Amino acid sequence: MNEKGKHALVFGASGLIGWGIVDQLLSNYPSPGTFAKVTALVNRPLDVQDSFWPLQVNRPLDVQEQLELQLVSGINLADGSIQSVTELLRTKVKGIEHVTHVFYFVYKYEEKPEEEVRVVCGMLERAVAALDHLSPKMEFLVFPTGTKAYGIHIPGGVFKAPYKESMGALPNDFQKTLNYPFMRAILEEASAGKQWTWCDIRPDAVIGFVPNGSAFNLTAHWATYLSLYRLIEGPNAKVPFPGSLAGYNALYNEASADIIAKLAIWASLHPAEAGGGQIFNISDQAKPESMRDRWPRLAAYFGLQGVAPVEGEVLKPSEYINRYQGEAEKLGVKSSPVFKGEFLDSYGFYLDFDRQLSLEKVRKAGFAEEMDPNASWFRAFGRFKEARMIVG
Repeated sequence: MNEKGKHALVFGASGLIGWGIVDQLLSNYPSPGTFAKVTALVNRPLDVQDSFWPLQVNRPLDVQEQLELQLVSGINLADGSIQSVTELLRTKVKGIEHVTHVFYFVYKYEEKPEEEVRVVCGMLERAVAALDHLSPKMEFLVFPTGTKAYGIHIPGGVFKAPYKESMGALPNDFQKTLNYPFMRAILEEASAGKQWTWCDIRPDAVIGFVPNGSAFNLTAHWATYLSLYRLIEGPNAKVPFPGSLAGYNALYNEASADIIAKLAIWASLHPAEAGGGQIFNISDQAKPESMRDRWPRLAAYFGLQGVAPVEGEVLKPSEYINRYQGEAEKLGVKSSPVFKGEFLDSYGFYLDFDRQLSLEKVRKAGFAEEMDPNASWFRAFGRFKEARMIVG
Protein backbone atom coordinates (compact mmCIF):
# COMPACT_ATOMS: atom_id res chain seq x y z
CA MET A 1 0.00 0.00 0.00
CA ASN A 2 1.08 3.57 -0.70
CA GLU A 3 1.18 4.97 2.84
CA LYS A 4 0.55 8.45 1.44
CA GLY A 5 -2.89 7.36 0.23
CA LYS A 6 -6.13 7.52 2.16
CA HIS A 7 -6.82 4.64 4.55
CA ALA A 8 -10.50 4.00 5.39
CA LEU A 9 -11.32 2.21 8.64
CA VAL A 10 -14.85 0.79 8.84
CA PHE A 11 -16.19 -0.28 12.23
CA GLY A 12 -19.18 -2.66 12.02
CA ALA A 13 -18.30 -3.71 8.49
CA SER A 14 -20.60 -6.73 8.42
CA GLY A 15 -23.62 -4.70 9.55
CA LEU A 16 -26.32 -3.35 7.29
CA ILE A 17 -24.72 0.03 6.54
CA GLY A 18 -21.11 -0.90 7.28
CA TRP A 19 -21.24 -3.65 4.65
CA GLY A 20 -22.49 -1.10 2.14
CA ILE A 21 -19.66 1.32 2.95
CA VAL A 22 -17.00 -1.34 2.34
CA ASP A 23 -18.81 -2.34 -0.85
CA GLN A 24 -18.79 1.23 -2.18
CA LEU A 25 -15.15 1.78 -1.21
CA LEU A 26 -14.11 -1.43 -2.96
CA SER A 27 -16.20 -0.37 -5.95
CA ASN A 28 -13.93 2.69 -6.18
CA TYR A 29 -16.46 5.29 -5.08
CA PRO A 30 -16.12 8.14 -5.77
CA SER A 31 -13.29 7.35 -8.22
CA PRO A 32 -10.41 4.88 -8.59
CA GLY A 33 -7.40 5.81 -6.51
CA THR A 34 -9.28 7.93 -3.95
CA PHE A 35 -8.46 5.40 -1.23
CA ALA A 36 -5.35 3.24 -1.04
CA LYS A 37 -6.54 0.88 1.70
CA VAL A 38 -9.80 -0.25 3.28
CA THR A 39 -9.76 -1.94 6.69
CA ALA A 40 -13.03 -3.65 7.59
CA LEU A 41 -13.53 -4.42 11.28
CA VAL A 42 -16.08 -7.01 12.43
CA ASN A 43 -16.86 -8.75 15.68
CA ARG A 44 -18.22 -12.10 14.48
CA PRO A 45 -15.94 -14.22 12.25
CA LEU A 46 -16.28 -13.46 8.53
CA ASP A 47 -14.20 -14.86 5.70
CA VAL A 48 -13.58 -12.45 2.85
CA GLN A 49 -14.74 -15.11 0.38
CA ASP A 50 -18.13 -15.13 2.14
CA SER A 51 -18.45 -11.36 2.33
CA PHE A 52 -19.81 -10.82 -1.22
CA TRP A 53 -17.72 -7.66 -1.52
CA PRO A 54 -16.04 -6.95 -4.86
CA LEU A 55 -12.75 -8.83 -4.80
CA GLN A 56 -9.44 -7.81 -6.27
CA VAL A 57 -9.57 -10.53 -8.91
CA ASN A 58 -12.33 -8.59 -10.66
CA ARG A 59 -10.36 -5.32 -10.81
CA PRO A 60 -8.09 -3.78 -13.42
CA LEU A 61 -4.45 -4.35 -12.54
CA ASP A 62 -3.75 -0.66 -11.97
CA VAL A 63 -6.59 -0.46 -9.40
CA GLN A 64 -5.48 -3.70 -7.71
CA GLU A 65 -2.15 -2.07 -7.02
CA GLN A 66 -3.80 0.95 -5.43
CA LEU A 67 -6.58 -0.51 -3.28
CA GLU A 68 -5.95 -3.01 -0.51
CA LEU A 69 -8.56 -4.74 1.68
CA GLN A 70 -7.79 -5.82 5.23
CA LEU A 71 -10.56 -7.74 7.01
CA VAL A 72 -10.14 -8.03 10.78
CA SER A 73 -12.52 -10.05 12.98
CA GLY A 74 -12.80 -10.27 16.73
CA ILE A 75 -13.13 -6.50 17.28
CA ASN A 76 -15.48 -6.37 20.26
CA LEU A 77 -15.86 -2.84 21.55
CA ALA A 78 -18.50 -3.75 24.14
CA ASP A 79 -16.03 -5.29 26.57
CA GLY A 80 -12.88 -4.03 28.20
CA SER A 81 -11.36 -0.61 28.78
CA ILE A 82 -9.92 2.15 26.65
CA GLN A 83 -6.51 0.63 27.27
CA SER A 84 -7.53 -2.90 26.24
CA VAL A 85 -9.33 -1.70 23.09
CA THR A 86 -6.32 0.43 22.19
CA GLU A 87 -4.07 -2.60 22.52
CA LEU A 88 -6.53 -4.76 20.56
CA LEU A 89 -6.55 -2.34 17.63
CA ARG A 90 -2.79 -1.80 17.83
CA THR A 91 -2.06 -5.52 17.55
CA LYS A 92 -4.78 -6.55 15.05
CA VAL A 93 -5.01 -3.62 12.62
CA LYS A 94 -1.98 -3.34 10.39
CA GLY A 95 -1.27 0.24 9.44
CA ILE A 96 -3.68 1.81 11.94
CA GLU A 97 -1.21 4.66 12.31
CA HIS A 98 -2.00 5.64 8.70
CA VAL A 99 -5.82 5.69 9.05
CA THR A 100 -7.29 8.90 7.64
CA HIS A 101 -11.05 8.31 7.38
CA VAL A 102 -13.20 6.48 9.94
CA PHE A 103 -16.71 5.13 9.35
CA TYR A 104 -18.21 4.16 12.69
CA PHE A 105 -21.28 1.97 12.17
CA VAL A 106 -21.40 -0.11 15.34
CA TYR A 107 -24.59 -0.84 17.27
CA LYS A 108 -25.57 -3.22 20.04
CA TYR A 109 -29.21 -3.71 20.95
CA GLU A 110 -30.19 -3.92 24.60
CA GLU A 111 -33.70 -4.52 25.92
CA LYS A 112 -33.55 -1.60 28.37
CA PRO A 113 -33.00 1.79 26.67
CA GLU A 114 -30.88 3.17 29.51
CA GLU A 115 -28.62 0.12 29.33
CA GLU A 116 -28.35 0.50 25.56
CA VAL A 117 -27.24 4.10 26.00
CA ARG A 118 -24.56 2.97 28.45
CA VAL A 119 -23.28 0.15 26.24
CA VAL A 120 -23.39 1.98 22.91
CA CYS A 121 -21.75 5.12 24.29
CA GLY A 122 -19.09 3.06 26.03
CA MET A 123 -18.19 1.42 22.72
CA LEU A 124 -17.84 4.78 20.99
CA GLU A 125 -15.77 6.26 23.82
CA ARG A 126 -13.33 3.33 23.73
CA ALA A 127 -13.02 3.42 19.94
CA VAL A 128 -12.47 7.19 19.68
CA ALA A 129 -9.98 7.28 22.54
CA ALA A 130 -8.03 4.44 20.94
CA LEU A 131 -8.00 6.20 17.56
CA ASP A 132 -6.86 9.44 19.16
CA HIS A 133 -3.85 7.54 20.44
CA LEU A 134 -3.17 5.28 17.45
CA SER A 135 -4.22 7.27 14.37
CA PRO A 136 -2.60 10.72 14.34
CA LYS A 137 -3.49 11.17 10.63
CA MET A 138 -7.24 10.83 11.19
CA GLU A 139 -9.12 13.54 9.31
CA PHE A 140 -12.81 12.65 9.52
CA LEU A 141 -15.25 10.36 11.33
CA VAL A 142 -18.79 9.57 10.18
CA PHE A 143 -21.44 7.94 12.36
CA PRO A 144 -25.18 7.36 11.87
CA THR A 145 -28.24 8.30 13.85
CA GLY A 146 -31.82 7.80 12.67
CA THR A 147 -35.34 9.11 12.65
CA LYS A 148 -35.89 8.27 16.30
CA ALA A 149 -34.25 11.66 16.70
CA TYR A 150 -37.48 13.06 15.24
CA GLY A 151 -39.58 10.98 17.63
CA ILE A 152 -41.02 8.41 15.20
CA HIS A 153 -41.11 5.91 18.07
CA ILE A 154 -43.19 8.20 20.30
CA PRO A 155 -46.97 7.65 20.16
CA GLY A 156 -48.58 10.69 18.60
CA GLY A 157 -45.23 11.96 17.35
CA VAL A 158 -43.38 15.17 18.19
CA PHE A 159 -42.65 16.94 14.90
CA LYS A 160 -44.55 17.27 11.65
CA ALA A 161 -43.02 15.96 8.42
CA PRO A 162 -41.05 16.73 6.39
CA TYR A 163 -38.40 16.29 9.06
CA LYS A 164 -35.51 18.76 9.02
CA GLU A 165 -32.16 18.61 10.78
CA SER A 166 -32.88 21.96 12.42
CA MET A 167 -35.80 20.60 14.43
CA GLY A 168 -35.13 20.72 18.15
CA ALA A 169 -34.49 18.00 20.71
CA LEU A 170 -37.10 15.56 21.94
CA PRO A 171 -38.71 16.03 25.36
CA ASN A 172 -36.20 15.12 28.05
CA ASP A 173 -37.97 11.92 29.15
CA PHE A 174 -37.41 10.54 25.64
CA GLN A 175 -34.09 12.25 24.96
CA LYS A 176 -32.38 10.54 27.88
CA THR A 177 -33.25 7.07 26.52
CA LEU A 178 -31.79 7.80 23.07
CA ASN A 179 -28.16 7.10 22.15
CA TYR A 180 -27.76 9.92 19.68
CA PRO A 181 -27.33 13.03 21.87
CA PHE A 182 -24.86 11.25 24.13
CA MET A 183 -22.85 9.97 21.15
CA ARG A 184 -22.75 13.46 19.68
CA ALA A 185 -21.52 14.86 22.99
CA ILE A 186 -18.71 12.28 23.06
CA LEU A 187 -17.56 13.28 19.58
CA GLU A 188 -17.84 16.99 20.29
CA GLU A 189 -15.58 16.65 23.31
CA ALA A 190 -13.13 14.24 21.68
CA SER A 191 -12.68 16.36 18.52
CA ALA A 192 -12.29 19.71 20.29
CA GLY A 193 -9.00 21.26 19.30
CA LYS A 194 -8.05 18.29 17.11
CA GLN A 195 -7.24 18.12 13.40
CA TRP A 196 -10.14 15.77 12.72
CA THR A 197 -13.82 16.55 12.43
CA TRP A 198 -17.03 14.55 12.06
CA CYS A 199 -20.64 14.42 10.93
CA ASP A 200 -23.86 12.56 11.67
CA ILE A 201 -25.92 11.05 8.84
CA ARG A 202 -29.59 10.32 9.41
CA PRO A 203 -31.68 7.85 7.37
CA ASP A 204 -35.11 6.38 8.04
CA ALA A 205 -35.67 2.75 7.02
CA VAL A 206 -32.52 1.21 5.51
CA ILE A 207 -32.56 -1.11 2.49
CA GLY A 208 -29.61 -3.44 2.17
CA PHE A 209 -27.85 -6.80 2.20
CA VAL A 210 -25.74 -8.43 4.88
CA PRO A 211 -23.97 -11.78 4.48
CA ASN A 212 -24.44 -13.15 8.00
CA GLY A 213 -27.67 -11.97 9.59
CA SER A 214 -28.84 -8.76 11.21
CA ALA A 215 -31.00 -7.80 14.16
CA PHE A 216 -33.17 -5.26 12.35
CA ASN A 217 -33.00 -5.88 8.60
CA LEU A 218 -36.39 -5.21 7.03
CA THR A 219 -35.04 -6.07 3.57
CA ALA A 220 -33.95 -9.55 4.65
CA HIS A 221 -37.20 -10.06 6.56
CA TRP A 222 -39.43 -9.23 3.61
CA ALA A 223 -37.16 -10.99 1.09
CA THR A 224 -37.45 -14.21 3.10
CA TYR A 225 -41.20 -13.76 3.54
CA LEU A 226 -42.01 -12.94 -0.09
CA SER A 227 -39.77 -15.65 -1.56
CA LEU A 228 -41.38 -18.24 0.72
CA TYR A 229 -44.85 -16.91 -0.09
CA ARG A 230 -44.18 -17.45 -3.79
CA LEU A 231 -42.86 -20.96 -3.09
CA ILE A 232 -45.86 -22.00 -0.99
CA GLU A 233 -48.76 -20.05 -2.53
CA GLY A 234 -47.58 -20.17 -6.14
CA PRO A 235 -46.96 -17.54 -8.82
CA ASN A 236 -49.31 -14.56 -9.08
CA ALA A 237 -50.74 -15.17 -5.60
CA LYS A 238 -52.06 -12.09 -3.81
CA VAL A 239 -50.00 -11.06 -0.81
CA PRO A 240 -51.50 -8.36 1.44
CA PHE A 241 -49.28 -5.64 2.88
CA PRO A 242 -48.38 -6.64 6.46
CA GLY A 243 -49.71 -3.57 8.19
CA SER A 244 -52.63 -1.19 8.53
CA LEU A 245 -54.27 0.89 5.81
CA ALA A 246 -52.84 4.03 7.42
CA GLY A 247 -49.37 2.47 7.32
CA TYR A 248 -49.94 1.55 3.67
CA ASN A 249 -50.73 5.15 2.77
CA ALA A 250 -48.21 7.00 4.96
CA LEU A 251 -45.51 8.98 3.16
CA TYR A 252 -41.83 8.26 3.75
CA ASN A 253 -38.53 8.03 1.87
CA GLU A 254 -36.26 5.09 2.62
CA ALA A 255 -32.48 4.98 2.17
CA SER A 256 -30.43 2.18 0.67
CA ALA A 257 -27.16 1.23 2.32
CA ASP A 258 -25.62 2.25 -1.02
CA ILE A 259 -26.79 5.88 -0.87
CA ILE A 260 -25.93 6.13 2.83
CA ALA A 261 -22.44 4.82 2.05
CA LYS A 262 -22.00 7.29 -0.80
CA LEU A 263 -22.99 10.20 1.42
CA ALA A 264 -20.72 8.99 4.22
CA ILE A 265 -17.74 8.76 1.86
CA TRP A 266 -18.56 12.07 0.20
CA ALA A 267 -18.88 13.83 3.55
CA SER A 268 -15.57 12.40 4.77
CA LEU A 269 -13.86 13.87 1.71
CA HIS A 270 -15.49 17.30 2.12
CA PRO A 271 -14.76 18.39 5.69
CA ALA A 272 -15.34 22.08 4.95
CA GLU A 273 -18.86 21.40 3.70
CA ALA A 274 -19.79 18.49 5.96
CA GLY A 275 -17.72 18.63 9.16
CA GLY A 276 -18.19 20.30 12.50
CA GLY A 277 -20.70 17.75 13.78
CA GLN A 278 -23.33 18.59 11.18
CA ILE A 279 -26.40 16.38 10.73
CA PHE A 280 -27.52 15.32 7.26
CA ASN A 281 -30.76 13.58 6.40
CA ILE A 282 -30.41 11.03 3.62
CA SER A 283 -32.71 8.91 1.46
CA ASP A 284 -32.60 7.41 -2.01
CA GLN A 285 -34.71 10.23 -3.37
CA ALA A 286 -36.21 13.47 -2.12
CA LYS A 287 -39.68 12.60 -3.41
CA PRO A 288 -41.71 10.82 -0.71
CA GLU A 289 -43.74 7.73 -1.58
CA SER A 290 -45.87 5.23 0.32
CA MET A 291 -46.15 1.49 0.64
CA ARG A 292 -49.12 1.77 -1.69
CA ASP A 293 -46.46 2.69 -4.26
CA ARG A 294 -43.77 0.29 -3.06
CA TRP A 295 -45.43 -2.97 -1.92
CA PRO A 296 -46.85 -4.01 -5.34
CA ARG A 297 -43.41 -3.51 -6.89
CA LEU A 298 -41.66 -5.55 -4.19
CA ALA A 299 -44.19 -8.36 -4.53
CA ALA A 300 -43.95 -8.32 -8.32
CA TYR A 301 -40.20 -8.95 -8.08
CA PHE A 302 -41.11 -12.38 -6.67
CA GLY A 303 -43.93 -12.98 -9.15
CA LEU A 304 -46.68 -12.05 -6.68
CA GLN A 305 -49.48 -9.50 -6.56
CA GLY A 306 -48.97 -7.06 -3.73
CA VAL A 307 -52.29 -5.77 -2.46
CA ALA A 308 -53.59 -3.51 0.29
CA PRO A 309 -53.95 -4.79 3.87
CA VAL A 310 -56.89 -7.08 4.56
CA GLU A 311 -59.00 -7.44 7.66
CA GLY A 312 -59.09 -10.64 9.63
CA GLU A 313 -56.48 -13.12 10.80
CA VAL A 314 -53.40 -13.20 8.54
CA LEU A 315 -50.08 -14.75 9.46
CA LYS A 316 -47.48 -12.11 10.16
CA PRO A 317 -44.26 -12.42 8.11
CA SER A 318 -42.28 -13.94 11.01
CA GLU A 319 -45.07 -16.42 11.68
CA TYR A 320 -45.21 -17.40 8.01
CA ILE A 321 -41.42 -17.77 7.89
CA ASN A 322 -41.38 -19.93 11.02
CA ARG A 323 -44.06 -22.17 9.56
CA TYR A 324 -42.53 -22.70 6.12
CA GLN A 325 -38.78 -22.07 6.40
CA GLY A 326 -38.21 -25.83 6.35
CA GLU A 327 -39.49 -25.95 2.76
CA ALA A 328 -36.80 -23.51 1.69
CA GLU A 329 -34.12 -25.44 3.54
CA LYS A 330 -35.10 -28.56 1.58
CA LEU A 331 -34.02 -26.65 -1.53
CA GLY A 332 -30.61 -25.90 -0.02
CA VAL A 333 -31.38 -22.30 0.93
CA LYS A 334 -29.36 -20.93 3.84
CA SER A 335 -31.32 -18.93 6.36
CA SER A 336 -31.05 -15.13 6.42
CA PRO A 337 -31.42 -14.69 10.18
CA VAL A 338 -33.23 -11.59 11.37
CA PHE A 339 -32.99 -11.62 15.13
CA LYS A 340 -35.85 -9.19 15.73
CA GLY A 341 -38.29 -10.40 13.08
CA GLU A 342 -41.25 -10.08 15.42
CA PHE A 343 -40.44 -6.40 15.92
CA LEU A 344 -40.19 -5.87 12.16
CA ASP A 345 -43.68 -7.36 11.83
CA SER A 346 -44.93 -4.17 13.48
CA TYR A 347 -43.32 -1.90 10.86
CA GLY A 348 -46.49 -1.46 8.80
CA PHE A 349 -48.68 -0.93 11.87
CA TYR A 350 -46.96 1.55 14.15
CA LEU A 351 -45.47 3.68 11.35
CA ASP A 352 -48.89 4.89 10.25
CA PHE A 353 -48.07 8.59 9.80
CA ASP A 354 -46.15 10.71 7.29
CA ARG A 355 -42.43 10.73 8.17
CA GLN A 356 -40.59 11.88 5.04
CA LEU A 357 -37.22 13.55 5.35
CA SER A 358 -36.23 16.87 3.85
CA LEU A 359 -33.01 16.63 1.81
CA GLU A 360 -32.67 20.39 1.41
CA LYS A 361 -29.62 20.66 3.67
CA VAL A 362 -27.57 17.85 2.10
CA ARG A 363 -28.34 19.21 -1.36
CA LYS A 364 -27.12 22.68 -0.36
CA ALA A 365 -23.95 21.10 1.03
CA GLY A 366 -23.23 19.65 -2.41
CA PHE A 367 -24.33 16.00 -2.33
CA ALA A 368 -26.88 15.58 -5.12
CA GLU A 369 -26.92 11.84 -5.90
CA GLU A 370 -30.24 10.00 -6.01
CA MET A 371 -31.18 6.40 -6.62
CA ASP A 372 -34.38 4.64 -7.61
CA PRO A 373 -35.63 3.07 -4.34
CA ASN A 374 -37.32 0.23 -6.22
CA ALA A 375 -34.01 -0.63 -7.84
CA SER A 376 -32.34 -0.51 -4.41
CA TRP A 377 -34.78 -3.09 -3.05
CA PHE A 378 -34.32 -5.26 -6.14
CA ARG A 379 -30.52 -5.05 -5.92
CA ALA A 380 -30.62 -6.18 -2.28
CA PHE A 381 -33.04 -9.00 -3.13
CA GLY A 382 -30.68 -10.10 -5.89
CA ARG A 383 -27.76 -10.18 -3.48
CA PHE A 384 -29.73 -12.39 -1.08
CA LYS A 385 -30.52 -14.71 -3.99
CA GLU A 386 -26.90 -14.82 -5.09
CA ALA A 387 -25.89 -15.72 -1.54
CA ARG A 388 -28.51 -18.51 -1.52
CA MET A 389 -30.16 -16.92 1.51
CA ILE A 390 -33.65 -16.82 -0.03
CA VAL A 391 -35.52 -18.98 -2.52
CA GLY A 392 -34.83 -17.87 -6.06
